[in-house]
Amino acid sequence: MSSNFGGSPARERLPANYLTILAAIRDIAPGTHLTAQDVFARARRQRPKLGFATVHRGLARLSELGYVIKVDVPGAACAVYEQTAEPHAHFRCSSCGSIRDIAFSLPPELLVGLARQHDLQIEVESTTFTGRCASCR
Repeated sequence: MSSNFGGSPARERLPANYLTILAAIRDIAPGTHLTAQDVFARARRQRPKLGFATVHRGLARLSELGYVIKVDVPGAACAVYEQTAEPHAHFRCSSCGSIRDIAFSLPPELLVGLARQHDLQIEVESTTFTGRCASCR
């Protein structure tokens, strides 16, 4: 996942289109991952004149503000988006391409130690495992 060490989403007044995009993501079950195209299709049900470019910009801004998480999974065709959630990792099946959440995150003290050792400021953790899911084994 992408664990955002900054905490809760920034407080900012969102345009109506962005609220529609956010609602499309919040309306899904936790652990569900949507592509930008999926979000576009869901948001257009509420706002038929909404354009894809607006959805794309909205997703980028909502991610920056911490309302949604953009997940760049190695080997996946495109990024996916999910609700902000507790820290977790992702698993991508190399056979069927499915992406699912895994209850795992690096211990904070390990991240602090890495940052200190390499003179870095780590803001986001992203861990992805790749292999074959139970259905594809």
